[in-house]
Amino acid sequence: MSSIQIKNILLWQKNGTLRNLEFLENRVNVITGDSGKGKSSILYIIDYCLLASETKGISKTNIDSKVTWYGLRINIHGREILIGRPSEENAETSQAFFSEDGIIPEAPHFNIKVDNLKKILNDAFGIDSELKIPYGGRHIRTGSKVSFRSFLPHSYQDQNAIIAPEYLYIRPADGRYQESIERTFRMALGVENAKTSTAKTKLLDLEQKQVAIERKREIFEKNKLAFSDDLQGLGREAAALGIIEDVPTDVDALLKKLKEVVIDSDIPLPGKGETEALEKKIFSLRSKNKKYESFADKKLEFSNSTKQAEDALRPVEFFNEHPELIFPSELANSLIHHLQTELSRLRAALKSKSQAPFLAEVKDLISENTKEIKNLEEKLAALQKNQKSRSSPKEYYKYIGRLDTKIQLFSDSDNHTFAYDPEEFQTKVDQLKSVIEEDNLKVELAEQKLNEFINDKLKRLKLKGYDNFTARFSEKERLIHLFSEDLSCVEKMPDIGSASNYLYLHLAYFFAIHQVAKRHKVTWMPSFMVLDQPSTPYFSNEGEPTDDIISLDAALIEMNSFIKHMDEEGGFQIILLEHIKETHWKRLALDRFHLVDKELRGDYGLILD
Repeated sequence: MSSIQIKNILLWQKNGTLRNLEFLENRVNVITGDSGKGKSSILYIIDYCLLASETKGISKTNIDSKVTWYGLRINIHGREILIGRPSEENAETSQAFFSEDGIIPEAPHFNIKVDNLKKILNDAFGIDSELKIPYGGRHIRTGSKVSFRSFLPHSYQDQNAIIAPEYLYIRPADGRYQESIERTFRMALGVENAKTSTAKTKLLDLEQKQVAIERKREIFEKNKLAFSDDLQGLGREAAALGIIEDVPTDVDALLKKLKEVVIDSDIPLPGKGETEALEKKIFSLRSKNKKYESFADKKLEFSNSTKQAEDALRPVEFFNEHPELIFPSELANSLIHHLQTELSRLRAALKSKSQAPFLAEVKDLISENTKEIKNLEEKLAALQKNQKSRSSPKEYYKYIGRLDTKIQLFSDSDNHTFAYDPEEFQTKVDQLKSVIEEDNLKVELAEQKLNEFINDKLKRLKLKGYDNFTARFSEKERLIHLFSEDLSCVEKMPDIGSASNYLYLHLAYFFAIHQVAKRHKVTWMPSFMVLDQPSTPYFSNEGEPTDDIISLDAALIEMNSFIKHMDEEGGFQIILLEHIKETHWKRLALDRFHLVDKELRGDYGLILD
């Protein structure tokens, strides 16, 4: 079965000494000693070697200043590897040392980038490349790849966390750290894998897309009315410019027509010369008619002058009636005859016509010209309607530019924002929800098992003042609450009280979650836990044991029992950082307890001078 346990912790000291702490698998490995010997730094050395970004938690004065390299030799599913990280004074966080065969070097050196080493460890832990964060938050984006480091918080309990009343996991103030625990909790239980996390990510994307589309559709519909007014204005302007003949009242029909105007806007302006020729001909005919009308208007003047000419010739009739009064001669007779002929002609003209000579012909010409002018004007109007613009090309193309911009703002939303098939969309959603619903059922069963294991351990780690209460883990709060047998009382975890009770709750929870992970064969969950000084509630400030030391014994016995029980699940390892003496657990006959090196007391500590 899969197992991830620690073999060695290594410190290459500046004085040339190699500090090598050897650990046994499937044991409670105890590092014990007096205060100030460096025990608590062990947890953070492990985390740093497992690619934490900083050496926070490692004493800079007593440890880091005396070390060149930290090392961790670890067994991952039967494969031993060694990771080395430089001390802080090297100021190098992007590179590390890596030995894939687990051989301890005389002196480590940089041979791999941390980013590349993280990929190797992800593969070694069994992290699927498709395993992603299903839901984002303030610190982690949706779809971010899951790292093996996401599961290390389930293996750490520092001195503050192990008896904390308001939280279970270390680093409660680190938002990103806590968000990572929340987002990968179900993966730790083994009920969420690459398939379900991918389904959740895709479903979230689809739902967000649908919400965005519906929101844009609402905005689009609200703006459509306002835009229709603009569109009508653009249509009227197009008609005024002669680009279209009429303006449809329907918005969609008008939009379609104006789109066609934009599409055809690169066609050259036709008929300019023809227009000028028609206008010139109309102008010429109108000028002729003005002249003809002017001639016709002189009828009265012509009649008066003809009458005057008649009156002037009338004396010739007197001479004809009285020839005796004229001196007889051929010239006189000839003159009188000519005058008489002219008078007769004038009278005949006045008598036969009521108008001036040629006036009828002039009116006929005016009528013909008027008809021709009307025909030419109709041709000109038709030609101008078919043209792109009656105005200058500059005005026309300025209008086309504005029209194109407005149409793009409107039609882009219409054509692209809502371009999805609702039936296809719903089919995808239903498929993804089916996967997630199946996963939710697994989650429910896994949490039932988790609570079952927690309560099983609390039968032996009895909470003071809460007999017959049942513990229930709240995934949302990541806390354990207690319920009375008749469910009439609910005691929230922060209100339970007693450091000893909180120690029991923490131990019960973390042992239970590892037990569930083992049952579900979760390869990426570490098979070890680091517990920092669980004996704290049972010693006074002076370091003397209290009357409640028997409660500590119950915790130690549970650890020993848990290690034995986990043999059936592939094995488990506890690293216990303590200040109790070896004789204490030997007196209890805890056969799975193992003293690492020797007790750190007197002049003997983690750093060897």
